[in-house]
Amino acid sequence: MQLYRSILLMFLIGFKIFNCQGQDKFNKWLKSEPDSAYVQNNQQDLILRLYASQKYSGQTIIDRDAKTNLVYLPSNGYAIGLGFNYKFLGINIGTILPFAQPDIERYGKTKYLDLQSHLYLRIITVDFYTGYYKGQYLANSASVLRPVPSGSDFYTRGDIATYSGGFGVYANLNPTKFSVRAPFLQNEWQKKSAGQPTLGFELYWVSSAADSSFIPSDLANKTFFDGINFNKWRFYSLNLTGGYAYTFVIKKRFFMTAGINASLGIGEYQLTPVDGANMKLIYPNFSINQKLGIGYHFDKIFVGMSLANFEYFTPTPVNQTYIRWQTGNLRFNIAYQLNLKRDFEIRPWKWFGNKGKLANQAENVEKQ
Repeated sequence: MQLYRSILLMFLIGFKIFNCQGQDKFNKWLKSEPDSAYVQNNQQDLILRLYASQKYSGQTIIDRDAKTNLVYLPSNGYAIGLGFNYKFLGINIGTILPFAQPDIERYGKTKYLDLQSHLYLRIITVDFYTGYYKGQYLANSASVLRPVPSGSDFYTRGDIATYSGGFGVYANLNPTKFSVRAPFLQNEWQKKSAGQPTLGFELYWVSSAADSSFIPSDLANKTFFDGINFNKWRFYSLNLTGGYAYTFVIKKRFFMTAGINASLGIGEYQLTPVDGANMKLIYPNFSINQKLGIGYHFDKIFVGMSLANFEYFTPTPVNQTYIRWQTGNLRFNIAYQLNLKRDFEIRPWKWFGNKGKLANQAENVEKQ
C-alpha cells in the first residue's frame, strides 16, 4: 500500500511540474514578441500600397471511373487599387478597369461578390471566405465535349451560381522568428530564413445550383456520374488542420515564402438530381490551404507577389465521384514604408472613453 501511495505521489508531482511547464510555455507564447535578428517590426510606420489582384472561385466535378472532369470557372477580371496598413488596421479599395475585363463573348458574364479577409496576428492567423458567383464557363470544353466547340469558344452557363462561407483559425507556433505579415501585409520584414508549424481548425459551407443539369448534353462520356443529371450540390464540414510554412531569405532583401495546411474532417454532402430525391452522404473529406509569397525589399519600397489559395476535396453520394471547390486571391504589390513623426491612436473605444471623461469634467465645472 505504501508503494502505491509513493507512486501516486510521484505521479501527481510529475503531472504538476509538467502542467506548470506547459502553462509557462503557453503564457510565453501568448506574449510573443518578434526576435529583431529575424523580424523587423514596421507596424508603427504607415504602409502605402498599389496593387493588382484577382479573386477567384471555381468548381471541378470529378468522376474517377469515367476519367472525366468538368472544370467550371468564373470570368471575373483583375482589380487595381490602393491600400494601407497602420498598426493593426488595414484597408484596400480596388476596382476592375475596362481593359482588365475578360472577353464576355468567349467566357460569358459573371456577377459576383467576393469578401475575403485574412487576419495576420502574432500568434494566430484567421482566413475568412464568403462569396457569390453567378455565371461560369467550362474551361476544358474542347477536351470533354463532342462535337468540339468551334474556334476558341467555351461552353458557358450563365445560370450556375455558387455560394460559399466559412473560416479557418490557425495557431502560429514560432511567432518570434517567423513573420506571417511580411509577405502579405508588408508591415514586417523577414531578414533571416525561418519556418514554423501551425495547428488549427476550419468550418465551411458551400453550395452550387443551376437551372438545369451541370452535365452538358453533348458530353463525350455518357457514363459520367453514372448518367445521373444533377442541378445542385452542397456540403458543410468541420476539419482539424496542421501544416508548416518557411521563408527563405537571401541577403536580407529577397525572400520566398511557402506554406501549406492540410486538414481532415467530416461533413454532410448532398447531390440533387434533376428528376429525383436528394442524395445525402456523411463522409470524411480533405482540404488544403496554401500561402505563397515572393518579393524584394529596398530600403523603403517593397515589390512582390502573394497567393492565398484554398481547396476542398469532397466525395459525393455517387461512387468514385468528387467535387473540388477552390477559392483564393492572387495579388501583385508595390508598397512604400512611410515613417510617421508621431503616434496616432486608432482605438475607437478609447476615443469614446476620453469623450465621456471630458463630458463629465465639463459637467463638474458647470456645477462649480
